[in-house]
Amino acid sequence: MSETHKQTILIVDDLRTNALVLAKILQPEWSIKTAFDGPSALQLAIEDPVPNIILLDAKMPGMDGYEVCKRLKQSPETRDIPVMFITALDDQKDEEYGLGLGAVDYIVKPVNGPIVKARIRNHIALQQALADLALKNEELEEIAIRDKLTGLYNRRKLDESFAIEVSRAERYDRPLSVIMVDVDFFKAVNDTHGHPVGDAVLVETAERLLAALRTSDIPGRWGGEEFLIICPETPLEIAVQLAERLRIDYEQSEFPVVGRLTASFGVSAHHAGQRVDDILLGADEALYRAKKNGRNGVEQEERQP
Repeated sequence: MSETHKQTILIVDDLRTNALVLAKILQPEWSIKTAFDGPSALQLAIEDPVPNIILLDAKMPGMDGYEVCKRLKQSPETRDIPVMFITALDDQKDEEYGLGLGAVDYIVKPVNGPIVKARIRNHIALQQALADLALKNEELEEIAIRDKLTGLYNRRKLDESFAIEVSRAERYDRPLSVIMVDVDFFKAVNDTHGHPVGDAVLVETAERLLAALRTSDIPGRWGGEEFLIICPETPLEIAVQLAERLRIDYEQSEFPVVGRLTASFGVSAHHAGQRVDDILLGADEALYRAKKNGRNGVEQEERQP
């Protein structure tokens, strides 16, 4: 393993000789950082390279190892770093106390080099496995809220996000609008050019929406050729202006195979006391009018509170 890819161990011991002896044992396999008091250990634990494991002496003047471990486990930055006590204290109550603070192991000096290295490997491997599992869970969660074709939020996530935004708008009396988008004559695209081309149009539509929207907007695929855009902190008139800008941008875009397309937009806003379904109904009715009035247009809600 190259030096730049070695995992890092932080050794904490107030006796420099002890720290250096342990470092010599571990140096061939790992990159070593050393600290000789508690405050230095806490600082080195958050500095790059962040240690993959901390070997900590329990008995030190000033801030002892138990206090260091306690603070490490209280901090979001360091609480997941495994801590192994390597100490001359061999009372079972000391060991129980150290493990109770969150340490993963407790080794009594004098240390046996091969055993210490084997335990370090095991704890680092376990930590890596847990990190990989957490990452995999995040990936699975992300897949669960994304539309498979476009990569935008799916309806489930839109429902969840919209409910949160409506609750926030109601509680804090903040503006909130929603834009419903429908690609005009999409069935004709599928019938004429086939579903793969239709899918490509939906993907391109999603990309164009993402490129044109503000960072605060929350776009997603509502279903079929319909998209929904949640606009927090946005009154109705501003959302209508945004929808018109999106309409013009979409109308002027060239799509592979099919050329020019248009889309229709329905806009509604949250009013005090309204439920999620009420706001969505307003957008849906506005979208229907945009379709009925010839498509390629923006209509806003007619219902008033």
